[in-house]
Amino acid sequence: MTGLFFGSFNPIHNGHIQIAKYLLINHLCDEIWFVISPHNPLKKNDTLLTENKRLEILEAALTGEKNIQACDIEFGMPKPSYTIDTLNKLSANHPEKTFALIIGADNLRNFHLWKKHEEITARWPVFVYPRPGIDISAISHTHITKIDAPLFPLSSTEIREKIEKGEDITDFVPAHAIKSILEYYRQFL
Repeated sequence: MTGLFFGSFNPIHNGHIQIAKYLLINHLCDEIWFVISPHNPLKKNDTLLTENKRLEILEAALTGEKNIQACDIEFGMPKPSYTIDTLNKLSANHPEKTFALIIGADNLRNFHLWKKHEEITARWPVFVYPRPGIDISAISHTHITKIDAPLFPLSSTEIREKIEKGEDITDFVPAHAIKSILEYYRQFL
């Protein structure tokens, strides 16, 4: 099974990598594709680094990672990006693969707002990883699996704030991506 980890990855951080590795180590997925979303329709777009720079950072971050890769399929699709459209396109392009969706607990709380969310859960398994301070214990669905992945105490927003304040981020982002993260976000913020 190929896990599709959607996100803006603005920037990618070690928590994202840990979740992917958890899914691989626990044999829930055989491979993980990080699908960069150029524009999430449920989020503001004003703090997003360009999609090509985020892809460059993501590819650097994944250097040496086994069975984990970047996917830029949404770059050529209409914006804003809707997960159902991407899932349909990937399934059509790769009929030999079985896909699963990977989302955070924060996204599960808003899942009912997603375009064709019922179709997503009917056609593809959904893995939900925990987010600090978000309780999803009352949410239950037959095609949604809550995974016990490790919590990462920092978000991409907080990493951007640390960069803006000139604070050290080396413990929070993949080593291969530090140089480009600092270069691009210092110019952007």
